[in-house]
Formats: sequence, structure tokens, C-alpha cells
Amino acid sequence: MSGTIKRILAVLVTLLALALILLGGLKVWQIRNERQFQAAVENAKTFYAAGEYAKAREAFIALGLEDETRACDAQLLRLKNEEDYRAAEAQLQGGDFLGAKEAFLALGDYGDAALRARECDFRRAEDYAKRGRYSEAISLMGTLPDYPGAAERIIEYRDTLYDRALEATYACRMDEAVQRWNELGDYRDSESLKRRCLSRIVAMAEGTDEPVRYSEYAGYDLGKGTLYYHRLGLIYVPKDAGPETTCMIFYPGGYDEALANNYLTEYVYAPDPPNAIMLLCYANGYGHVADKVEDSWRALEQAALENNVFLHDLVLCGASMGAYTACQGAAILYDSYGVKTDKVLTFDAGMHWEVESHVMTPEQCGSAAKAGTRFYLFEFGGVGMNKRAIALMVAHGNDVTVVECAGGGHYGIITDAIEYGMIDWALGRGERPVNSNYTYYPLDRQSTYPYGE
Repeated sequence: MSGTIKRILAVLVTLLALALILLGGLKVWQIRNERQFQAAVENAKTFYAAGEYAKAREAFIALGLEDETRACDAQLLRLKNEEDYRAAEAQLQGGDFLGAKEAFLALGDYGDAALRARECDFRRAEDYAKRGRYSEAISLMGTLPDYPGAAERIIEYRDTLYDRALEATYACRMDEAVQRWNELGDYRDSESLKRRCLSRIVAMAEGTDEPVRYSEYAGYDLGKGTLYYHRLGLIYVPKDAGPETTCMIFYPGGYDEALANNYLTEYVYAPDPPNAIMLLCYANGYGHVADKVEDSWRALEQAALENNVFLHDLVLCGASMGAYTACQGAAILYDSYGVKTDKVLTFDAGMHWEVESHVMTPEQCGSAAKAGTRFYLFEFGGVGMNKRAIALMVAHGNDVTVVECAGGGHYGIITDAIEYGMIDWALGRGERPVNSNYTYYPLDRQSTYPYGE
């Protein structure tokens, strides 16, 4: 073997030895590096388990572990959302409703944040109501149609605003009343009441510089009030007339103007007459009913105006043929002025119920039903659903009760209404009288009274 070959073989052996040494060192390095990697992973996992997601994230990024990095991102976002949620809750509890709403909305679809944002509006609307800003409360609640309790709150706030507007109206604070009716909008009978307030403002503006007590003649004190004479009859005004004063018109039959004087005597000298402005008309039969209702209404309204009373809780009474005027009056006043007659009391109309065309037309029955008028028909036995005029009222949804009277005669039925307290009750004072003279028969479409119930 030549020297050259020997040298080559020696070099190869040396290179092989070096290669073996290097391979062994690489293996040792790989083992050592793998141990270090696993140690780094375990360290990052320890950070994660301890809730130190930011440190864990940095470690996982350095190790190139993408899934673990995304898990850290999710946990960091969760922590941020929880912190922001608590901050929004603190704003809400502190009364910063708008700030809290924005904070909850910024949380997007996190948990119930969207629902809590709506709660902020709900709570803000409640706060408006607490501060008397009902129109704003109603408007804001209206943006939450499906939120639990919002619909009930709207009704509650509207009713409260309605009551406050009504209070101002009855107290004749007309400017305030109109403002409140405007705030309320179209609710229940608010529009008709607002129109009446505006009409009252115009009437007051057109009045004289000096206050004028209503009468074609001077009034004079009588009992607990003042009596005025008018071409229609007599107008009686309580001395303490005010927001609680109600109103009443009495229509006698067409043949007996003495009934007005008789009724006046019973009313004025009663121990404690109701607090009501009372128009006691002279002759009023069934002719020209609409004109008579309009005429008597204007007289009563003028009396109320000049005594600083807003006409409300109106009661219409009719004796004999005056029942025509009283019954139709409930419909006419509602259709013409939006005035709701609370009750109609008729006394011993008897056979006159047979004259169906003079009592109420089907259209008038519908108007009175819409106004919520309650009819009380004081009669001797034998008057009820057997009278077509009464059956027609019932058929069209009117609230009708026959009050069967045990005795007393024609005049007795009329004057007993004062003695037994029916007028007091009708005008809002006391309970409905219960005594041996009266038996009440509420009528409906299935009623058979007077032949049985």
C-alpha cells in the first residue's frame, strides 16, 4: 500500500471519528434542548393555570405555540369583558344611565350585555317619572316594547299624567291643564278635555273686566248656596263651589213646572245638600230635545264658568217625559262637546217608554255606551225589558238598571231620590242607598225583568 493511500485512509478515519463525535454531541444537544423546551412549556402552562394570561401569552408566542396563544387571548378578552361589565354595572347603580348603556353596548354579544343596555333605558325612564317628567318617561318606555314591565309602566305613567292634567283642569288652572294634555297626547278622553280647556280659555278671555255672577237677575243667598233665576228655570250654586263641585240638570215633565220649585225646596233645605251646581229647568217635554239640551248645557256651563268651576261628573235627571231629554242629553253632549255624563236618573217615565223614537235612537244609544253613561230608571213594578225603548238601550251596550220603587206615587219617586240619598250618591257622595223602598235590577241582553231574572 503506497504512502498516499495510507494518508487518505488516515484522513478518512479521522473524519469518521470526528463525525461520530459530532453526532454524539448533537444528540446530547438535542436532548438538552428538548428538556429546556418542555420546561418552558410547563412554565408557560403554570402562568396560564395561575391566571397570569399575559405572561403565559408571551411565553407561548416565544415557543411558537399558536393554539395556546389564542387560548390566552380568549382569557384576556374574558377578563376585560368582566371588568368592563362590572364598570358598566357600577355606572348603572350610580345613576349614570347613558354612560352605562354605552358601556354595555360596547360589550357586544358578551353575556346579557345587550339586555342590560335596555335595562339602562328602562331605569332612566323610571328616573324621569320619579322627577315628574312623565312625557319623557312614556316616550322612552315606548322604545322598549318587549322589555318586561315597560308596557305596564307606560299605562301607569299615562294614568298619572292624566290624573294631574285632570286635577289642573278641575282646579281651572287652564294653561297648566292644556300643557299637561298636550304632554299626554291622545289617551282616553284627553283630546276632548283639552278642547274644553281651550274653549274655557277663550271664554275667559272674552269675558268682561269685572267678574259677573251668572244670572239674568241678581242672585240671593238661600240655604247653603246662591240662587239665580234664568229663563230656563233656576240655577243653584253652592257657596263653597270649587274643584270638587259636580253638576246636575233636572228636566221635569212637559206639564209640571212646579216640579222644579218642589225639587229646589227639597234640595236647598236638605240638611247637607250635595256640592253641586244644579240647573232646575221648568217645562221640558220631548219636543225639540236637542235644542233644549244645548240650551241647558250653555246655561250650566256659563254658571260653572262664572263660579270658577270646570263642569265634570255631570248627572242628568228627568221626570216623566223629561226622561226623553235626560237620556238623549247623554248622547248629545258626548257627540257635541265630548262631555261624559256620569249618570242619568229617570223618575216614573212609565208609559212614556213606549214612545221609542223619542227616547234614544240606536246611534244615540251607541254614543251613550261609548261615553260610559250609567242609566238608573226609577219606576213602579212592571217596567223593564218589556219596553222596547229600554230593550234597545240594553241591546246597544248601555249600562241600564231598573230601580223598582215600592211606593210614594209620582211625586214621591222624585222627591224620595233626595230623601233616600240617591242624588248624593249620583253626585259622588256616599254609597248607593240600600233600603226597603228600592230594589235594583241590572239589565243585560239575557234579562227578562219584569217577568223574572
